[in-house]
Formats: sequence, C-alpha cells, structure tokens
Amino acid sequence: MARLGELLIQEKLVTPEQIEEALETQVVHGGRLGTNLVELGFLQENDLARVLGRQHNLPYAAGEMVPDPQALGLVDRQFYDDQDVLPMRVDATRLTVAVLHPNQVKPLEMLGFKAGKRVVSVVIPEFRMNQLLRRYTKAFRPMRPIDMNTLRPSKRRGDDQPRPSSGDELINEDDFAKIYASAVAGGSEEGEILEGVVVEDEAPVVAGAVLEGEPLPSPASSAPSAPESEPGALSFPEAQKLLQTSAGREDIARTVLRFARSKFKRALLLNVRGDLVTGWTGLGEGVSKRAVQHIGVSLREANTLKLVRDLRSHFVGPMKRTPGMAVFYKLLGGGYPTTAVLLPLLVRGKPVHLLYLDQGPDQLTPPDVGELLIVSQGVSRSYEALIRQRKAAATS
Repeated sequence: MARLGELLIQEKLVTPEQIEEALETQVVHGGRLGTNLVELGFLQENDLARVLGRQHNLPYAAGEMVPDPQALGLVDRQFYDDQDVLPMRVDATRLTVAVLHPNQVKPLEMLGFKAGKRVVSVVIPEFRMNQLLRRYTKAFRPMRPIDMNTLRPSKRRGDDQPRPSSGDELINEDDFAKIYASAVAGGSEEGEILEGVVVEDEAPVVAGAVLEGEPLPSPASSAPSAPESEPGALSFPEAQKLLQTSAGREDIARTVLRFARSKFKRALLLNVRGDLVTGWTGLGEGVSKRAVQHIGVSLREANTLKLVRDLRSHFVGPMKRTPGMAVFYKLLGGGYPTTAVLLPLLVRGKPVHLLYLDQGPDQLTPPDVGELLIVSQGVSRSYEALIRQRKAAATS
C-alpha cells in the first residue's frame, strides 16, 4: 500500500517540504499525518478524504455529517468509542460504517452480524471521526486546533503571511465560549447522513480569545471513576537519563512531569499551536488529565502564556488574571496561585509546549528553575532525535 504522503505528493496537493514539516509536527503534537497537514494549512479536508479513499481503495467522506439513529442503536455506544468506528446509515441490504482504515475487521464483522446486513466501509479523516465520536457517543478526545477552528491560513492559496492581531479581529467572550463549547461537544449537529462524498465549507479562522460563562467539566466529573495513580517523582539525573532514551512524546511528557513533581505540587504540559494553547497532560494534587485536556486558552488575549510564548523565556511571578485564565484555573479545581512558574519547551527554536508549575491555590511557588532549564534542553534534543527517526522511517 502506498504511503499517504507519497500519494499526496503525486497529486501535487502538497510538497515534500510540507510533508517534512507535518512529520515534525506529528512527532511533537501527535495525531495522524493528514490531521497535521490540514492543521498546518497545507491540505483541505476533502482532498485528504479523497486520497485516503484512494490509499485504502474505499469510498470516502468529509465534512459535517450526521449518523442515522437506527444505525447508532445497533450496539452500546462505548463500543464505537473503543473501536474508532461509527455506523452512519442502514438500508434494506447494507450498513454503512465510517472507519479510519480497512483493517478494523472484527468490529465491522460484529456490526454486520448485529444488523444482519452487508457492511460497507467508508473512510473519513481522523479528526472528523474524533469529532463525531465526541458528539454522538460522548467519547473523550483531546482538543486540537482543528476542533477550535484555529487553523493556519491555507498556504495552497498563497496566504502564507501571519495575520496581525488587532482589536478589530477579536471576537467577544460569548462567541468564543460558544465555539469552545461546540468543540468539546464535537462540533455542529447540522450535516448530512453519510452517503457518498460530503465536502464541508472551509472553516473560519477564530481570531479571538476569551472563554467564560459556559458549563465546563470539573476535575471531579472529568476524572475516571477509579482514582488516578501517579508515578513516582524523578531525580535530576534520572530525568536526564530517561530523556535520552525517549520512545515518543508520551515518554517525554511523563519524564518531564515526574521530575517537576519532585519540586512542585502541580505540573502541566500545554501545547502551543499558533495563537492557541491547549492542555496536554499533567500531574499533581487535584490534577485530572482529562480536565487538563479540556483546556483551551487563546493567545490573542494579553495573558502570561502569550508573554512566555512570545519571549521564549521562562517566567516566575503572578499570573495575569484574564477570562481565559479564569477557566484554566477552574479546570484545575482551584483559584490562582500567588506565583507560578512557566517555561517554554522549544524545538528548532520554536515554542511547542509550555511547562506550567505551581504549589497550588494562593501559594507562593519557589523560583527553582535551574535544573528545569537543563531538562528543557534535553526535551529539545529528544524531539530532534525522534524527528530524525520519523523522517528516516518515512523515506525507507
């Protein structure tokens, strides 16, 4: 089977340089190659879906779509969450099921048996599957910029210049709150039942930045029913050694947070994607990973996260009180600390993550960042090694 990147280059939809950048982003932020290409503005969703269909020799679909309730009711919806499939349409002889790839044989056989019909697989992009599962099965999937409509302007149209931030571009708090709530729920319910190819209109770029007033998942409600176990803290030498042998981004995150917990009560890793910061993972007192992954703070409001992103330097002090940061602390289950520590984690000079640290609500956080700065350099080297490995694998 031809690789997705090769097919996209063959059709002149992307360049080899764009594939390389997407591979770098994939190493740092996860997700599939196609998801990263769309988020970077290099590829449109309908083109991605069409090439996925060609790659897997399957019908394909894209854009907003609505599953048939009769099809959804075949089995418990947890099954769809676990298997990354979603039945979309049922008729006299066929059951049409959205899939990510054609190798999901067992879940498809089970659905066909339950329906007593022939299964027709239709491939859809990864991010679209995640949005559908969020909305129709209450599945949990970490948010990405594509879910918040904060995509880089399309470079295929020559619009590769960053848009200046100005007061005129900012949307109001209510509008952003609605966009955020829609992203958590999985997007708009308006769409078409999957049949053939569905192409969505280009999503608007969200230019502004506050979030307040919408019901949010509390750390208690977002946490699993069983208590979250936390790995033990790491010493400085242990953290350095583990970073040298990291097998992926999750290994890097685990090492950084375990070391941070040797000094601080709460430690979070946040993703930086353009003008949006999203929660990735965290450890510490009262910290729920699932609550962290609901964090979405725009950098088009003047907040401390933006300051650290722009200066690419660490910060120690009180966090600026803004609507977006108020929600940030609500998701952490407590108020502002008296002071906090923020460090940017850089890859090839660009901030890709922010490491947030504090001692809890109303507490002073010691400015103990010397070893953390050395660990952050180890993170950069680890990502560089992983990027080289990924690129070598993509060309072999």
